[in-house]
Amino acid sequence: MCYITYSFIKRNEWGNPLFIIEWGEKMELLESIKEMVLPLIEQNDCYLDDIEYVKDNNEMYLRIYIEKNEGYLDMDTCVAVSEAISEMLDQEDLIADEYYLEVSSPGAEKPLKTLQKVQDSVGEYVYIQFKNPTLGMNDVYGTILSVEDTRIELQYMVKNIKKKCIIDYNDIAFIRLAVQF
Repeated sequence: MCYITYSFIKRNEWGNPLFIIEWGEKMELLESIKEMVLPLIEQNDCYLDDIEYVKDNNEMYLRIYIEKNEGYLDMDTCVAVSEAISEMLDQEDLIADEYYLEVSSPGAEKPLKTLQKVQDSVGEYVYIQFKNPTLGMNDVYGTILSVEDTRIELQYMVKNIKKKCIIDYNDIAFIRLAVQF
């Protein structure tokens, strides 16, 4: 994992970044940037995991999260992708205001921001925070066994006893990959 710069993101109650520009405008901007950076990312045998444009400590950040197609993202690849993206963004000048560009791996405990990302993570160990207490829990660590429609089958432990439950994706406030010790 490599970080060009690092800072904490202010997030709302669902774990999503807080934005300062209108939703539609932001989505158009991110879609334009995504179309431009995808070829640069793919040239380095990587794929785009996520992209966000957020305000953090009164500074704007364009964060682009990439992963290697095979293996792990190394510092040299991350720097090469970052420099290529930075040069392209300087030429195209899509963002009028000052901002910081961060290109990095999303990390070992990356958020699963969409149902598709949850479906792609079957077999993975995750941390889930519920919108409302579910099965007497506010949060849980466990392994995703399957995903059908919006229902997630999870195996988790309670006092060294394996248990299973079905959780509706719409009842989840936040979900991310977790490192199991």
